[in-house]
Amino acid sequence: MSATQYTTKHAVDELVDSYQRVPMLVIATHPDRSRIGERAALIDLHNEGNDYLSRVKPEFAKNGNAGRALLDEFISRSPIIFQSEPDGRIKLRAHSTKTTVTVVGRGVQDEYVLHERELDNGVVIGLNHRIVLLLKLLPLHDSAVDDNDVLFGISSDIRAIRQRVEQLASMSLPVMIRGAAGVGKQQAAYAIHQASERRDKPFISVNLAAIHDAVAEAELFGSERDGNRQLGYFEQANGGTIVLEDIEDASVNVHRLLHTVLQSGSVVPVGTEDTQPINCRIMLTSHKDPGDIEENSTLSMLIEKLSAYQLFIPPLTERREDIGLLFDYFVREQWQKLYGNRAYDAKISGELMSQLMTFHWPGNVRQLRNVARQVVIDSRDQEQLHLDPQLLSMLRPTSVNGHWEEETHVQRRPNSVSRNELLETLESCRFELQATGKKLGISRASVYQLIQRFEGVRTAQDLSEEEIKQSYEKNRSDTEKMMWDLQVSQIGLRRRLKSLGYDI
Repeated sequence: MSATQYTTKHAVDELVDSYQRVPMLVIATHPDRSRIGERAALIDLHNEGNDYLSRVKPEFAKNGNAGRALLDEFISRSPIIFQSEPDGRIKLRAHSTKTTVTVVGRGVQDEYVLHERELDNGVVIGLNHRIVLLLKLLPLHDSAVDDNDVLFGISSDIRAIRQRVEQLASMSLPVMIRGAAGVGKQQAAYAIHQASERRDKPFISVNLAAIHDAVAEAELFGSERDGNRQLGYFEQANGGTIVLEDIEDASVNVHRLLHTVLQSGSVVPVGTEDTQPINCRIMLTSHKDPGDIEENSTLSMLIEKLSAYQLFIPPLTERREDIGLLFDYFVREQWQKLYGNRAYDAKISGELMSQLMTFHWPGNVRQLRNVARQVVIDSRDQEQLHLDPQLLSMLRPTSVNGHWEEETHVQRRPNSVSRNELLETLESCRFELQATGKKLGISRASVYQLIQRFEGVRTAQDLSEEEIKQSYEKNRSDTEKMMWDLQVSQIGLRRRLKSLGYDI
């Protein structure tokens, strides 16, 4: 029986909640690089309290393929034993195996105790300095990987984002894409554009922070002087998509210009009296939490007007299961750029991958790509991928000695919130995201991410116009009743109703 079949059988027969997370092993690096990203669910550990890891067990799989064990000749057939404890901890016992087992940050031991908080974030396990695995609590689903996908990864977050991208591609409404610097907001915008009917039209990305007030109007809306006509960004994007990057970093003057023009739906190039209708899809990106933006400011009004839908991209440290795949992808990408058709056959060392997996990545995916480029440059004519020792020393683990419980200042990890807990908390907080986040011990942005991840959980922005119309008529415009009927925030619902022209 393949790993996929094995997992599905138990998921159907024994796991009541399909969103329930189970201990999962993910291959971060392996001598056979095609194995990177394969997963194996430790179902017996979840259901019976014990499971095993060796050369021949369990079977790892991705893309719906038949499962395979690690099958590395340097890994012992004698198993590493996983045992679950009543308090949610897991014991990793290596007494009876010849394989050198290391939980990164703790050194070589015969037995490790892994706390639930560590498992939420992901525990990095090295085997004989050759294979690196991530042990993490993850939901049961196949790990689909497509090298041609702009949004690359196997995590639940990336899976949910890809589904949202498909939905948004068929619509023309404005989209706000939120996330920290370097997470891939522009890539998400491009993915929406590429999946839409506008894919053959221009895709224009504008760094608003780089626009000076003196030339803002001309750069955004175009200009004409002495018979020379210069197209502005909105005209360049005609028929396609324009992305206004990091909207909060633009000047107040740029905010006012954008707000005025978007109110009218047209632009007037500087030096002319010609009115040009705006004919492009507008997307915004932001690296700020919604609660950090001053209410009733021009920026807040601009965001409200252009945030018909909000998409959140999580930081890389919340989806460590993607790091191995992303790094291998970026190395191959950079190798081809730098060395052309020269064969890429260098190996990823266990030491290098262990440090990549435990680093905190403040620059997120962008920083990982930059490190991959450095590795490729440093590794020419090397048998193993090599990184400059000074840079390697900078990739220090996030936690002290691998013990996440010592970081008392860190809030609860969003991955530890189940779908049922989220639903119950949303209801008790009248579906207000700020209050829900406070009660759960996570940020408001993290609540948005969880809503994206779980099917059947929505915000007012996710509602179709037909749903809103039916509820409005059924409840005779009573937004309190509509809130409970639609199970979304009353404040968000009122904003949505106003934007659709309803009398409230």
